[in-house]
Amino acid sequence: MNPELKEWIWFANLKGIAARKKAELLRIFDSPSEIYKADAVELARTGLLSRENINAILSAEFRKAVDRTIEEIDRNHIEVIPLNSSDYPEILKNIHDPPICLYVKGKLYADEPAVAVVGSRRASGYGISQAKRISAELAGYGICIISGMARGIDTAAHIGALSANGRTVAIMGCGLDIVYPPENRKLMEQIIETGAVVSEYPPGTEPAPHHFPVRNRIVSGMAVGVLVVEAGEKSGSLITAQLALEQGRDVYALPGNVVNVNSRGTNRLIQDGAKLVTSAEDILDELCWFNTKNISYPDKYRSGKTAGFELGSEEKDVLELLHYESLNIDEIKSRLSIGLPILHSILLSLEMKGLIKREPGGRYRIAD
Repeated sequence: MNPELKEWIWFANLKGIAARKKAELLRIFDSPSEIYKADAVELARTGLLSRENINAILSAEFRKAVDRTIEEIDRNHIEVIPLNSSDYPEILKNIHDPPICLYVKGKLYADEPAVAVVGSRRASGYGISQAKRISAELAGYGICIISGMARGIDTAAHIGALSANGRTVAIMGCGLDIVYPPENRKLMEQIIETGAVVSEYPPGTEPAPHHFPVRNRIVSGMAVGVLVVEAGEKSGSLITAQLALEQGRDVYALPGNVVNVNSRGTNRLIQDGAKLVTSAEDILDELCWFNTKNISYPDKYRSGKTAGFELGSEEKDVLELLHYESLNIDEIKSRLSIGLPILHSILLSLEMKGLIKREPGGRYRIAD
């Protein structure tokens, strides 16, 4: 492992220094290497650090501990993505307290459209079925589903995305050498195959109650919007919704039975201005406010014409194909030899532009 990455890991794992304060230090010193070399006087001049913070940065114990962390990273085949990496999710870089390093198993993309789906661990059958359905619908449009792999709604969201052969990313509140909850071992393996599991905690870190509210800022920070499916009045999902608002993300909520305790939080969110959602289309209507490298989200285009849009060559190929007949995604893929993740993005882009329509059976046709 190169020395620069080693210093990023050292800096990320310093105890007692909040992520927001670490981000400020990076703006002053430019890199963990400069912080590593600084003396007590230089550190004190920042005006950010307590005596305990300075002692932690200068601690020989923390500098030795990084070698043990690196051994565990290698043993568990974990990738480390520091904040300055081109592989670090761009949308997450822009929150005020981004994780200094992300520990990853699977594949993480720097720029992909994602929606977080969260909710109660003690979810009802209704909540679980709706989380699966909407997550599958979104994944079918090429949108990555972000959640926390907890029991209940989180698990349902991941399963829904996987059922549509979509990408899903689980944000953990422990080290990636630990499966939590333990019954989700198989699910974790499935997520890693096509998506990723991610943590800001190094291997060996046990799940702890205070980790999960901190973890939630990553769940919302990696998404353009957060859908709360079920939540009680004091649910952790409401913390995620509040973090989303602070980060400038949209908040969506699935309405629920007014006598169900798990619906009190979601219904309150709707009263407070969250968008009421009953299907993926309700969320897609809002995504035009965001822009990513993979998908363009202009205002909805009401005619079926291509005027006013710049179309890529692959978009033009798909339109030309659909001019002759309606086709499902597998038929389009086989005729044009376009990979599924890219094809999902192309179809969503064309649909958002009003140029094609997705029929109930899953076939695509030119819009009227």
